[in-house]
Amino acid sequence: MAINNIMSHWSRSNSENPTAQVTAKEALLSLVQGTEGKAWSASQSGWSSGSPLSVCQWEGITCKIGFNDSLSKVTSIRLPNAGLSGTIPTELGQLTYLEEFNLKGNLIRGSIPSELANLKQLNHLDLSDCLLTGTLPNRFESSTLSMLLLNENGLSGHFFNDETSPHLTSIQEIRLENNLLTGTIHSPTILQMGNLNTLSLSQNEISGVIPGYALGSLSNLEYLYLDSNNLVGPLPANLAQAGKSKIKELWVQSNALSGTVPATYERFDKLTDFFIDDNRLTGALTPNLCGPEINADFFNLIPDDAEEKNYCDHIACPAGSVGAEGVYPCSSCVGGDAAKLQNPYLGLRGTCLHLTQRDALITLYEATSGNRSWTGDGDWDEFAAAFSGEGWTGGNDSVDESKMICALSGVSCDGHRNVIGISLRNRNLEGSIPWEIGLGLPFLEVLDLSDNYLTGYLPSDLRWTALTKLDMSGNQIRGVVPPLLCMIGELNANGDEDVFYCNRVAFSFGGC
Repeated sequence: MAINNIMSHWSRSNSENPTAQVTAKEALLSLVQGTEGKAWSASQSGWSSGSPLSVCQWEGITCKIGFNDSLSKVTSIRLPNAGLSGTIPTELGQLTYLEEFNLKGNLIRGSIPSELANLKQLNHLDLSDCLLTGTLPNRFESSTLSMLLLNENGLSGHFFNDETSPHLTSIQEIRLENNLLTGTIHSPTILQMGNLNTLSLSQNEISGVIPGYALGSLSNLEYLYLDSNNLVGPLPANLAQAGKSKIKELWVQSNALSGTVPATYERFDKLTDFFIDDNRLTGALTPNLCGPEINADFFNLIPDDAEEKNYCDHIACPAGSVGAEGVYPCSSCVGGDAAKLQNPYLGLRGTCLHLTQRDALITLYEATSGNRSWTGDGDWDEFAAAFSGEGWTGGNDSVDESKMICALSGVSCDGHRNVIGISLRNRNLEGSIPWEIGLGLPFLEVLDLSDNYLTGYLPSDLRWTALTKLDMSGNQIRGVVPPLLCMIGELNANGDEDVFYCNRVAFSFGGC
């Protein structure tokens, strides 16, 4: 059938179908917006209402020839890095046979309209490296959607938590890195993604724990990127399930994960990239997990027979050492076993820590001053002024440091001038709780920061203290309780009769 006849047929059909409100040409031209859009369209083949070309001949447009109306036959809009500027118009929802929509690398602002997410034939959606904002749609109505590439934007909201969404069973690749997503990774949703090969959630604000069983149940999963979030808890052993462990690349660096690296990860026999640095992991790597094929780029310039080569170091520097990036080359901290107590984590970055009580308290003051001034006694201001700016070593010899610390309002010490209590309730604190408290105040038994303006997450580093009472209520602390904190005996009466409840810790900051 000739193109003109197709257009004529569609016009008659449109008059009989009140829901079809725009033509294919009108739907496509809704992408041309403002003076910038007009300038862009002038440089393209087609893309104007006066163009003699069929829309199927326009730059970036693909059609299926043989359908009965021009609205339905547009199957692909492919304009990556084309200099297009504007928003995603709702009119595109009229292109009901659209299978591919690719505007990667354009100046596309605004949100993803529900009309686009509702397209039922969509197979490939690539809006990566744009300027999108708004909430990530919780549902995509296409049961054939295999590629969802929305990375490098400003999308907010939660990762998918509707396990009935049609796209879950078909999706193979999800790229959502470098956005503003929050919330947790929803296990029931993950379990529906049986065809998933790649999941990238790097560099968001996702919290909670890694759902090991759900992710480990995906027999097609090969690439998992969860780095640079706010994940807590252990590296789950059941991520590596017998007979299903096909993961080739696993990135979990720069979170707040704790515990040890499971020996079950030896099942990842195809693993080539494994990054765990910049967490709160302890213990040692099982030697069978380390080998020349994992993170091999770190050893490209080192001879194969070099004595200094330690294959575990290119996964993470061991406890008691640091690396510029938490991996090879690693430098041992001075001080032997004592240095390991101050630097207990695998994959530490930067310089070795030597935290004193003074360091921890100054960091607490600076991290919680925010835009507000602490109320009450001004002695903390004087203390910070006397000692800040001197780095992590040394001190101000002109002042009796420990005496001044124990005299601070809200601070209590034992007979040896070890800080055992901090009570700063309703003092106008604003900011987040610094992790340095955990390593710098090993004798701390009571921490009461209730009724302030604190945000952020509860650091798992508090497990290194002697806490028996923790009160963070009346703040805006987010996320879940780090599981290792839930295992601290006597914390908020936890561990009675050897039973441990995270709720007893969570209620201390208004969560559960």
